[in-house]
Amino acid sequence: MNQLQPGQRFPLLPGQAMSVRFDGRDSDRLAVAAITPQGQAVAFDQAGHGQWTLQSLQSIGGQADIVAYITDDTQGGFTNYAYPATMQIGSDHYSLPTPGEQLAAVILGEIYTRDGTLRMKISSEGYTFGIDAYIRARNFSSIAIPHRGRRNVGRDTPPAPDHRDTRSPGSTLGTGSGVIVGPNLIVTNAHVIEGGSSSFLSRTRQFVTALAVDEFHDLALLQGQVQGQPLPLRLTAPLWLGESVMASGFPLMDLLGGDLKVTTGNVSGLTGGMGDVSRFQFTAPIGSGSSGGAIVDDAGNVVGITSASLAHRNLRERGSISENVNFGIKASLVYEMIAAAGMPLPDITPFHDTNRREVVNRLRNSVVSITVLA
Repeated sequence: MNQLQPGQRFPLLPGQAMSVRFDGRDSDRLAVAAITPQGQAVAFDQAGHGQWTLQSLQSIGGQADIVAYITDDTQGGFTNYAYPATMQIGSDHYSLPTPGEQLAAVILGEIYTRDGTLRMKISSEGYTFGIDAYIRARNFSSIAIPHRGRRNVGRDTPPAPDHRDTRSPGSTLGTGSGVIVGPNLIVTNAHVIEGGSSSFLSRTRQFVTALAVDEFHDLALLQGQVQGQPLPLRLTAPLWLGESVMASGFPLMDLLGGDLKVTTGNVSGLTGGMGDVSRFQFTAPIGSGSSGGAIVDDAGNVVGITSASLAHRNLRERGSISENVNFGIKASLVYEMIAAAGMPLPDITPFHDTNRREVVNRLRNSVVSITVLA
């Protein structure tokens, strides 16, 4: 089998068939299509698990991109997890290069015509934000993407949805956020890991195990080899109404990218729904995937863990209006769970430096993205 390299070019015959096969754990989430400069998408047919076939290159004309993409990219995930990948053209077999970045849509190759000869240039570049980003980059006003399985993007029922869906065993079930609170200890929401068989840190792919799960308070304590510094829990001073806070996490990774997101707001209520004193309300915007992230004060001390958003749509259906109401779990509950699990108690010595740049730099080193497998 020939190993292809990005930028490599070779001739094709118009009547040849082409097939692409993905053998990674998320291969069932991908589809392949040839997309012409005119915005026409020619679907590859699914020929088996992770395998896509085009019966004749003649059907795409003289120019097209061969694109593999996550079919339900609003639910998170990247094509990288479907590799290794191979391509067969006629009787020739090739191994495709793995993308160097996390991409939800990857251009496998660019087909073009030169001096009357059909040719192909190998590529492994693409778009973190998925097939929609590809469409925007090509300025296509309207294009029907084959095998598209988009889900409801704007759900707002608590707890905050975290790219979750039913998957085959070993495939990605969902993503969420977590906070390093001690040596090799991470806290997240119980609903982030609910229903999963295993979880790993998205950046390092280091697996973590659940030490304790408190479903009533929606908290989970995970253990594993983690690179980063624990954030101190603020237990020495209570929250006060109107206090400025920042929410940090990894919302909508497929649309917004895989880097940490930080938003600002204030404490808008000192209790949760129905007077729940274990929670508080805050206004810093969050999104699907933010669950389990850190809510910190001006100095970067953890005052809570992001948990949910108010079901605005349900309120509107009842004739009420309420926007930007989110809920956090108070840091004291995290401290108590760590103690109950018999683990070393976390640091509660507070930071005092309120330089915003330094605070955000600490968050980058302490808030992690978690991937959950079915």
